[in-house]
Amino acid sequence: MYFFGAAVGICFIVLVILLLIYVFPMRFMHPLASGRVEGTDIIAIKNRINNLFFIPSDEGWTVIDAGSDAKLVKQEMEQLSIDGCRVKCVFLTHTDYDHVASIPLFPNATIYMSEQEQQMIDGSTNRQFFKKNTLPKLSDSNKIQYLQDNEVIEIHKHKVCIIKAPGHTKGAAMYLLDEKYLFTGDAFKITGNDISVHPYTMDKKQAQETIYGIKDELKKYEKVFTAHYGFLKLN
Repeated sequence: MYFFGAAVGICFIVLVILLLIYVFPMRFMHPLASGRVEGTDIIAIKNRINNLFFIPSDEGWTVIDAGSDAKLVKQEMEQLSIDGCRVKCVFLTHTDYDHVASIPLFPNATIYMSEQEQQMIDGSTNRQFFKKNTLPKLSDSNKIQYLQDNEVIEIHKHKVCIIKAPGHTKGAAMYLLDEKYLFTGDAFKITGNDISVHPYTMDKKQAQETIYGIKDELKKYEKVFTAHYGFLKLN
C-alpha cells in the first residue's frame, strides 16, 4: 500500500511538472482576433492560441501557416467568406502540429517550407524524444516545395522571401512579404516590447543566435507578425 501511494504521488508530481512546462506558457499567448489587420489587406484567423494569415490577390489566396484546429479554421473562413479551394500557396514557418493542421482545407495549394525543415517530417529528426512531426494527408493536387535561404517566390502580385530562423525547429523560417511585412512564426516570443526564446524550442542556444541576428533588423518592416503573440509594436 505504501509503494502504491508513493507511486501515485510521483505520478502527480510528474503531471504537475508537465503541466507547468507545456500548458502554463500558453497563458501568455495573445494571438490577433480574426479579421482584417488594420492598415493592411491581410486577414488574420485566430485558431485557439495562434494565428494563420491570409494574403489576397485577384488570382487567389496566399496563407502563412495552417493552424492547429482545422474545424475551427473552417468556421472562421466561412464567416470571412474565404474559399479554401482558392488558396494557391501555404508557407509554413515550421511543421509543428499547431502550424499544419488546416492544410487539408487548401486542396489546390503548393506547400512551401525551408529545405532544412524536411528533416522534421521525413523521419530523420525527432521533434522531442520519440515524437516526430508529420503533415496531415495531402490532396492529389497538393505538392511540397522546399526553399533555400533568401529564395524569393513571386505569387501573383506579391513577393515572398524566406529567411532562415533555426532554433524552434531545425528548419524554422520567417517570411518577408513585399519587403514590408515580416511573418516570424515561432522564432521568438513577445513579453511587453521585448523578444526572447519561444517556449517549446528545440535548440535554445540556436534560437538565441537567431534572435540576436534579427533583432536590429525588425524596425525596417512596417509590421512584424508572430504566430502566437500578435504583432510586435516597434514604436
